Amino acid sequence: MSTTAINILLLVTAVALASGGQLSMKAGMLKVGEVTREELSDFKGLVIRVVKSHWVVIGVLMFAVSAVFWLLVLSRVKLSIAYPMIAAGYVVVVFFSWLLLGERVTRIGWLGLILIVAGVIVTAQGL
Repeated sequence: MSTTAINILLLVTAVALASGGQLSMKAGMLKVGEVTREELSDFKGLVIRVVKSHWVVIGVLMFAVSAVFWLLVLSRVKLSIAYPMIAAGYVVVVFFSWLLLGERVTRIGWLGLILIVAGVIVTAQGL
């Protein structure tokens, strides 16, 4: 496998895990419910309540593993090329938030995602 292919695989894995982690944490927090100002005063109780959500825990773990893959990417790819690729995660998160979580995305939101994809494609030419 070529160096470029390995770099792309590492980058896609980092972005996919980070995006999956965000979606998982959101799914967990939907079950936990909105955190109120009063609940913030009992921080320990709030943390216990949040950690009891397996989706939140899975999401945090996915996000942590994505950080390891991101470090591998940073060791191999210029930051000026790698960092803009994180924008691909925005597309993944918005699409799956719409598909799986039923979140509403406006037309202008979809247009913004198209522009992000175009930017990622242009930036990826530097890989």
